[in-house]
Amino acid sequence: MITVSVTQLVDAIMEADVYSLPNMSSGTDYLYNSLYKRLSSGEDVRLSEIDYNSFELDDINSMRKKYDTLVTHKSKADSIANTLRELSPVVTAAAFV
Repeated sequence: MITVSVTQLVDAIMEADVYSLPNMSSGTDYLYNSLYKRLSSGEDVRLSEIDYNSFELDDINSMRKKYDTLVTHKSKADSIANTLRELSPVVTAAAFV
């Protein structure tokens, strides 16, 4: 059985650095927010929805280089989320004063 201290969990979450992609051009930002995030969360993206004028070939190469880092961070987050989902609730008695 896994035991989790809610206080320690909340403290760890509050202290964790938010992952952000450094130095993204506007085109890379477009690819990340409009395509990668949507596709990685299982959403459909129609070819007609893509604004091909919003990015260039260099932006695609930039996203390709960042992909391994993105997958690693997503895997870690998914692992933590799955562990938390599988935790059994613990019944405790509350003392009122």
